[in-house]
Amino acid sequence: MKTEEGTRRESASFFKELGGFMRPYRGGYSSSVIISVLSVLLNVGTYIFAGKIVVELFSSHSDWSKIVSFGVFLALCKIGSGLAMNLSTWLSHKAAFKTLRDIRIAFAKKMLRLPLGYFEVNGSGRLKTILVDNIEGMEKTLAHMLPEMTGNLIGPLFLIVWMFFIDWRVALAMTIWILLGFSVTMGMMRGYEEKFRGQLKASKSMNQAIVEFVSGIEVIKNFGRTKESYLKYVEAIKGHADYNVGWMRETQVYSSLGMAIAPFSIFPVLISGLIFWSDGSLKTSLFFLLIILSFGIFSPLMIALTYIDQVAQMGTYAKEIRNVLNYPELRRGDKTDFNNNDIEFKGVSFSYDKFSNDGLGKALANINKKAADNVSFKIKEGSMTALVGPSGSGKSTVGKLLAGYWDVDYGSITIGGCDIREYSQEALNERIAFVDQDTFLFDKTIRDNIRLGNNDATDEEIEEAAKKAGCHEFILSLPNGYETMAGSGGGSLSGGERQRITIARAMMKNAPIMILDEATSSSDPENEASIQKSLSAAARGKTLIVIAHRLTTIKNANQIAYIEDGRIKQMGTHEELMRSCSDYRMMWELSEGDKTPAWED
Repeated sequence: MKTEEGTRRESASFFKELGGFMRPYRGGYSSSVIISVLSVLLNVGTYIFAGKIVVELFSSHSDWSKIVSFGVFLALCKIGSGLAMNLSTWLSHKAAFKTLRDIRIAFAKKMLRLPLGYFEVNGSGRLKTILVDNIEGMEKTLAHMLPEMTGNLIGPLFLIVWMFFIDWRVALAMTIWILLGFSVTMGMMRGYEEKFRGQLKASKSMNQAIVEFVSGIEVIKNFGRTKESYLKYVEAIKGHADYNVGWMRETQVYSSLGMAIAPFSIFPVLISGLIFWSDGSLKTSLFFLLIILSFGIFSPLMIALTYIDQVAQMGTYAKEIRNVLNYPELRRGDKTDFNNNDIEFKGVSFSYDKFSNDGLGKALANINKKAADNVSFKIKEGSMTALVGPSGSGKSTVGKLLAGYWDVDYGSITIGGCDIREYSQEALNERIAFVDQDTFLFDKTIRDNIRLGNNDATDEEIEEAAKKAGCHEFILSLPNGYETMAGSGGGSLSGGERQRITIARAMMKNAPIMILDEATSSSDPENEASIQKSLSAAARGKTLIVIAHRLTTIKNANQIAYIEDGRIKQMGTHEELMRSCSDYRMMWELSEGDKTPAWED
């Protein structure tokens, strides 16, 4: 468990990391602090002039002109303090929002440079939480902490010093009392960061359970899983509540004791003041002045201390942001020219172990420690290669390594005789089209979603691609045809319809290398036959890698690799594997009932 010293170290580390984003706006932050201090000094001035009024009122010869003058100065100090604080807040917010803007821009730019596989391991929900919620959660600390914490510490400090000049005995009694209260209160900060991290984890679990319950309510009810799903939902919510209640129970004693002592700074002033006033060592006017000053000490200190809590939270947020910003990017060069489209895997090995601290990565690592294990094979330009094997065998991983989802751990992948790490990522993206079973459409028109494959495509070219992908007819049947909005994530369309549109989009790209990973899995048999035939025609002359479970769809491939446990167990044509690979022959026999036509030559 971390101590307060640990929290300070985390805070210092956070500001060190954040310094690069804050530095361009240090003038705004500095001005905000200076003006905040001015506001505090003006506010202290109100106590000074209030004290002078009290002294004058208790004087045997009160001068009302002085009292009126002091009152005017008191009012001016109060107004000036308010204006200065508003200006300070405006400056700090302006600097804070610009800092957060820059962090978000840097985060978004980093996302564009991250390997595609990162987004499989780290879900969009987590990234959205960091980009929106966590960064927004730092606004209050950045905008308020520097000016307000500084001001709320300087003001009480000034008043305490003044009280020591008036009567050090009363001031010392009050200071000891406040320190005692705060020392008890600080007990609740022990291990704060670990507890807050646990609270975030409990919140994420609860949010995930809520989203799953609400999104899957139709499936839950249809399959009679109401009780089971409801219990899972209740357990997640109860776990969140229990964690927070437990945390509160641990800190309640410290909080209650501290708040029972520290706020009553007037108590030691009254007791000690009465003692010294009764023996004549403290004047009545000064006694009342000390009482007035004591009222302005505790409240600002309490406000300042609340920022310790916020800084600890911000340190947790910063760690998640840093993890993304510091995430290793793919190693890529600047080569853009390809000699040809021959592909070769040379002793390629890859493991998901490096992602084992994340949700999906942990699951993938458990499924197969080496998703690709010393994989070597060649693909001739213009040929078709199929990758088959049982679920979790690593065939999709092999395709995604070529597509640039991750860098290989060992070995190399070459295109045209050059390692893909020598090419720029832009050049590889133009060279390779990857279509998988996970479809995503933007909340744009269907026409614009297909045009993403080629921004210069004409409407006629878009419709031609749609015809080849077998989606032209159903698009025309929609209320607005090609101008129909796809909805968020393509939600207004069925899975098969989305998949056909993504295939049309891939066709529009017209890349010389195409990777199809179960690209027609969501289509019904009738449409799949049509799409396979269209893809076969569109893929002529291209280097094609097909990852499939339905073996009849790849019977005529130039070569088929049977993959198991990340290794290529056997490679050859369909006829060769039927003779020499019993596992492939068994898979073929199981799929004989599939009447989907095979790929055409």
